[in-house]
Amino acid sequence: MSNRAFYDICLSILKIIVNKLLTTICSSFLLFILLFAKSALATPTLTIWSSHQNRDFLTTIEKKYIENHDVKLSIVQLDPSEIKAEILLSAKGGGLPDLIVIPSDFLGLHKMMNLSSIPRDWYGAEFNPRVKASVELDGKYWGIPLIQGNFLLLYYNKKYVRQPATDFRNIILEKKQFLDKNIMPMGWNYNDMYYFVPFLSAFNGWPIVDGKIKLNTLAMVEALKYYHSLADQGVVNRDCDYRCSQLDFIKGRSAYSINGDWAYNDLKMMLGDNLGVTVLPKIKGNTMYSMTSTFVLAIPNFLLRSKEKQQLIEHFSKFVQQLSNQQIVYEKTHLLPISTAYYEQLKAQASGDSLVMFNQMVLTKSMPSTMNMAISWQAIAIGFQHYQAGATAAYTAEYMQKMAIKQLKYLDNN
Repeated sequence: MSNRAFYDICLSILKIIVNKLLTTICSSFLLFILLFAKSALATPTLTIWSSHQNRDFLTTIEKKYIENHDVKLSIVQLDPSEIKAEILLSAKGGGLPDLIVIPSDFLGLHKMMNLSSIPRDWYGAEFNPRVKASVELDGKYWGIPLIQGNFLLLYYNKKYVRQPATDFRNIILEKKQFLDKNIMPMGWNYNDMYYFVPFLSAFNGWPIVDGKIKLNTLAMVEALKYYHSLADQGVVNRDCDYRCSQLDFIKGRSAYSINGDWAYNDLKMMLGDNLGVTVLPKIKGNTMYSMTSTFVLAIPNFLLRSKEKQQLIEHFSKFVQQLSNQQIVYEKTHLLPISTAYYEQLKAQASGDSLVMFNQMVLTKSMPSTMNMAISWQAIAIGFQHYQAGATAAYTAEYMQKMAIKQLKYLDNN
């Protein structure tokens, strides 16, 4: 073979190698461009943690939002009894989502939850003073109100109850007829102190008075004794938690149930025309006042988000306040809106079960969105455990107060 022929062969091989190399480089470069473009154009996502027990509440808003916006909402439903601890732990570890849906009393822990204050110009709806007060603390706003209510009602099964009781004395007198049929007279989440507070109110007590913690009172002592006596008499099962009490009511194993406005749709779906609902019964003629609060959209670590994510959070926060969204949420869930005008319109037109909701709302007291309220919950819950274990009511009330003051001083010094 001549040198020239050998040279031509080598040149041809080299061209093939170079062409393949160029093809590989171009393919890799094009793949990189495509991946980069896909990443750049990927659908933005908002991650939301929610503790509201009515799942339709958020999914209704989600469906409407994604219909008109190229945004994905990743909603994580957490157990209401666990979400506070989950947020506090995640705040320390840096694992908080973009948004959280929480009851307004959580806002008293805004520092510990790394919540960001919300600019006033983000608010588009007209709120009544109660709703506004639920999100305002230390001269700033900490949540976007979504719905109001979050109060307790008396539900009953019409198969067992023709005329609902208006006072606990009626239920106590009727308990034997239920127990004889192997039916519990009542059910509620007995060890959750949110359910205890209305009993405290009937003895003219309240956890926070003039902004201060008031647990060591005669009202607390009397309420503890009365509450405990209902379990001792067999009116309620002290070992039944939320899931247990709701399931017993749905399955017809209890005649009455104390539960929240959030449960109405689920109970109606399960019991149909057998579901009755009325305001909480009185205690020895004294009115029980449920606590009420708003559920809010709160924003953790806003300033640490990207500019694009901040804009998306602001847009969604304004979207959820729109009147059309409040209307569709009420129609779907019967959860009360935060718009003053729309609320009054619905109230004027209400009848049947809806009217009961508005009537019970009148018989409520606002749950303070303060650190003192958050501390009180912890003190009442731990004190009640001591009472269940055999401590006297007087000792328990004193213990609750001491524990609350001790925790308050600790937080003030840290």
